[in-house]
Amino acid sequence: MGDRRSIKTKSAIKHAFLKLLQEKEINKITVSDLSKKADIGRGTFYLHYKDVFDLYEQIEDEIFEQLGSIYDASFPSEDPLNILTFIEKTTEYIYQNVEIFTLLSKPKMNVLSINKLKEFFKTKMIEELSMLRQSAKSITETEKFETTFIVSGVAGVIEEWIKNGMVQTPSSISSIIQQLLLKIEA
Repeated sequence: MGDRRSIKTKSAIKHAFLKLLQEKEINKITVSDLSKKADIGRGTFYLHYKDVFDLYEQIEDEIFEQLGSIYDASFPSEDPLNILTFIEKTTEYIYQNVEIFTLLSKPKMNVLSINKLKEFFKTKMIEELSMLRQSAKSITETEKFETTFIVSGVAGVIEEWIKNGMVQTPSSISSIIQQLLLKIEA
């Protein structure tokens, strides 16, 4: 029973936080603001988080953990369809978590940035190449730049999709990204 209540409380705090982030910068959000918005006491907030930045870090960690799981479940693979499956799962995850990912299009909010997202996926791709080759030293400069190019392009399309209000479905935007990637490969 306590676990369900704790999960529900943390969800209310997270939801209130994301709403407040749409209105003001993270360093302007107080525990009092959050407590009022989430309809909890300040003490309840402190049972779960040290401060507003701890809350944000936990949310960000959760996002990257989820994205990492999606990536790890899809790669390494010899099946070219895995890239489409990965992109579809990723865009669906972004779509389901629109509140936090909308912040990508507001860089001055001092939160999740498109650059953090790009670095995360660049690192995952380099790690995968290293694992496939059994050595990081065998990754060429060209491959590093290619990884940067691909990640930046995909992130740019996703950022544009978010900025435009996610009008296209996750499946539709995934298909567009896959078509663009296939043009690069050709």
